[in-house]
Amino acid sequence: MTNGANRIAEHTVELMMDYGQFCIDGGLGDPDTEPDLLDRALAQRPCAGDGTALLVLSPHQNNFEMSIAVQVWDGRPPNDRDDWQQVCEGRLRVDSGGALSISSIDMWADPCPIPSGDYLIEVSGRGFVNYGWPGTTTPGDIWRIRLWPDDGGDLLPHRQWDMPGYGIPENVPIPERIAAEESTEPQWIVVMDSTGARRVEVADLEAEAAAAQRVAWGGDPIPELREYFSAEELARFDRPLAESIAAMDEPSLRRLARRCAVKACELAGIAEKPWVAEALTALGDGKPLPAPFDDMPSAFERLDEEEFGPVENNSRQLVATIVESTRSQANPFDNGPVHRPYFALSAIEHATKPDALAAAIAALHTAALTFGADAPVLFAEIGSEFRRAG
Repeated sequence: MTNGANRIAEHTVELMMDYGQFCIDGGLGDPDTEPDLLDRALAQRPCAGDGTALLVLSPHQNNFEMSIAVQVWDGRPPNDRDDWQQVCEGRLRVDSGGALSISSIDMWADPCPIPSGDYLIEVSGRGFVNYGWPGTTTPGDIWRIRLWPDDGGDLLPHRQWDMPGYGIPENVPIPERIAAEESTEPQWIVVMDSTGARRVEVADLEAEAAAAQRVAWGGDPIPELREYFSAEELARFDRPLAESIAAMDEPSLRRLARRCAVKACELAGIAEKPWVAEALTALGDGKPLPAPFDDMPSAFERLDEEEFGPVENNSRQLVATIVESTRSQANPFDNGPVHRPYFALSAIEHATKPDALAAAIAALHTAALTFGADAPVLFAEIGSEFRRAG
């Protein structure tokens, strides 16, 4: 939990709440599921949700002028549970309409504008006088709803009102109908993609994700490379080489990383610079890189001065040209015109990573970006030397 969160929006609405319940919906909920949510809430008081709606039980049977403050925060807000008699948390997705709907049976509060997205939601209430009939239609209990971006954090336990002389209502066992449905019916989840919000069976979603992974990797994901950034791009471009890299021993990985750094520097036209040549020699010998490579910002500064001249009184101006990217699935390394010496220098740095596999993958990827449209030439040369016979 964080203590530095900020409240970025707040709205106050009034709801005619009846039957001891109200429902919070981000635009994706299905009214037909509310009876099931109610049964689940009674079985695990005081609320139940399915990610698209959250049904909350109120100790009071009714409050026809129930005030609700709705707040949006940029992180988990401060914990003030001791100031409230009932508190519960859930998860809620707000659709592209950007509105939060709060209802009780057939009565609705004014919608609250909420940015679309996935949220953690906390619902707090206080001012209760009795469980059940409060003695009036306007008992004066007040509520607050706080939402903040879902960071994957755990939900805090529910807090229920312990009524003096009565205690806390017992949970009602979940109906056999729902228990049977949960064990036999497919599980569904709401997902957002380029087509908008859609309900997908969990099994189908897992199949979609697996298919997307196979497309991204050019086949089944390679377990040994899963955790390495850019590995799937390399595998998609040259699957046999990626599989060879996954099976290499450390000396071979180091040799591959050094070879990529050399190829990048040669193409970029900096391999003959004395200070770069010295670094490449040290890299080939497995020795620590000499200055200025012992401090990479200094190495880039030196390259910058040699390429563009010294900076005088901060007078250098950055001139950039926007070009249409030529990046494609066929060659993901072709980003159009790039400053190749910068990428080549980065390849030297990547080749020294402590993790030999990470060094090989990063150096190859950076060298490929250096080659850009000519990446197939690099992979043909590297592959002929390092790709194992299939």
